[in-house]
Formats: sequence, C-alpha cells, structure tokens
Amino acid sequence: MMATLGRHNLAESMTKSSPMNGASDPAGLPARWTRAALLAARFLFPVTDRSACEETGWPMAGRWLLVWGIIIGAAYALVFRGAWRWFGEYNRLRLAPVAVLLALDLGWCGRRLLLGALRVLGNDGHTDEVAPPAPASPQGTLALVLIAIFKYALLLSLPFGARLQPADWRDVYLGFFYPEVIYRPLILMPIWGRWAIMLALRIGRVAPTGSQRLRLMAGGLSLSAVMLWWLGCSVLTMLYCSGAGEHLARGVFIAVAVLLVCYLVSFALARRCGGQTEATVGAAGLVGELAFLMFYLPVARAIYWY
Repeated sequence: MMATLGRHNLAESMTKSSPMNGASDPAGLPARWTRAALLAARFLFPVTDRSACEETGWPMAGRWLLVWGIIIGAAYALVFRGAWRWFGEYNRLRLAPVAVLLALDLGWCGRRLLLGALRVLGNDGHTDEVAPPAPASPQGTLALVLIAIFKYALLLSLPFGARLQPADWRDVYLGFFYPEVIYRPLILMPIWGRWAIMLALRIGRVAPTGSQRLRLMAGGLSLSAVMLWWLGCSVLTMLYCSGAGEHLARGVFIAVAVLLVCYLVSFALARRCGGQTEATVGAAGLVGELAFLMFYLPVARAIYWY
C-alpha cells in the first residue's frame, strides 16, 4: 500500500512539473496571449464585465493595448474609405465621412478615452471608472461638445496629399501597408492614443481608489518596454509622415512632441488625482490622439499639397 501511495505521489508530482502542464509549457502561451488580448479589449472598449477583474491575465493585458491601437487604426481607415466612397465630398471637404468616423470613435472605439477625460474635467477622476459614472452635468455636456467639435475640425483638416515625387521604395515593397496620405494619420492616431495609455500606467503610482485590473496592468508593464513601443511608433510615424528622405526630421519632431506632451499630462493627472485611475489613463489616451493630430497638421502642410 505504501509503495502504491508513493508511486501515486511521484506520478502526481511529475504531472505538476511536466512540460505538458499549461502553467510552464510554452505551448500554453498562445492561450495566455489570447486571454490577455481579450482582457485588453475589455479595458479599451465599453464592455461592462466586473468578473473580468478577477482574471489572471491582466498583468499581460497592458502589452496588447498598442496592438489594439493598430487594429483600431486599420478599422478607421477602412470605415473612412467606405464612407468617403458612399457619401462623397463637397468642395474637397469630407463632411459626412468624417462624421461617420467620429461617431465610431467617440461612440465605441474611443469612448472610454472620452469618458475618462470627462470624469477628469468634472473633478471625478480620482474615483475608479469601473464604478457607475456620475450623472451628466452642464459642464460635462459642454466639455463633450467642445471635444467633439475640436476633434471633428482636426480630422476634417487632414490633407488629401497630392503626390509630387515618383513612387519610392515604400510604394514598391510595402504595398497595402503603405496607404494613401489621407489614411495614414487615421491609422497613427489611435496607435499614439493607446501608447499614451501605456505611458500613463508607468507614470506615478496607481491611486488607492484605482481598480485592481489597472493595478495589475501597471505592474505587468515596464518603462523600458513602453519606450521600446515608443520607438516602434516613432519609426512608423517617420515612415508615414515623410514625403521624402529630407522630411524624416519632421516625423522625429512629431514623435518627440507627442512623448513630451503625454508625459507632462500623465504626470499632472497623477498629481491631481492622487495617482493613476482608469479615468486619468483614458484622458491621457485622448490627449495623445489630439496631440498627434495637432503636431501632424503643420508637418503635413510642409510636406503635402492640399
């Protein structure tokens, strides 16, 4: 009997330490990555799921925020292209396509960013955004209208970009991944916004009233990894925002300027609210999007014809 029990314990210990166990087996990585990617989507999109705060994949979820930014950017470009073909334009003003894009942005993909900014502006940013939001106030309604108008004006000002030089290596080798000029900022805008969320997670500490999932996401990120992602965003920005080789410095200017603005805003929000909350990191993401558009437009005027 003792021998049988000993063999049973040995077999159990070998099972727990076996490479086939999902806890230590590299083959279990795809499942963990998928779970982390879905949790990152729950954090970014307006999905109410309080049980998700108890998931074990939240420390890895922060690494997928930028991936979702790329997916959102591609969706923005496709939606804008479809709306442009359907509604057309008036005197080279794409009024209806931009309205469709803004509805998708503020109504779904960027809704948490907008709500975070409204909570901060309404002096409610120190509380956890998972909690029920405060009733709408006249100040909040005015802020919502102003943000929507400002973002609509920035998107409406994006240049079409007439080609002044022959096709370069990007047109030849990148093909589908090097879209027309007008679609490039639509792709870059949500990428920089989700990167700004990653940066805010590493600036300061999480507030005592911050959610558990925010605390776990912040703990799973390192500042070196965030800056590595910034380098990738910078390379893509230089690739997309340089009409020719002499314009590379303008792409560097956009990347550095967005980094500086997002850092200062994240630091100020953390000081104001006693640490980072879901509202403050969402507000930082919205600031990152607006900062990119504001720095891109002057550069675009210097590179492309309207």
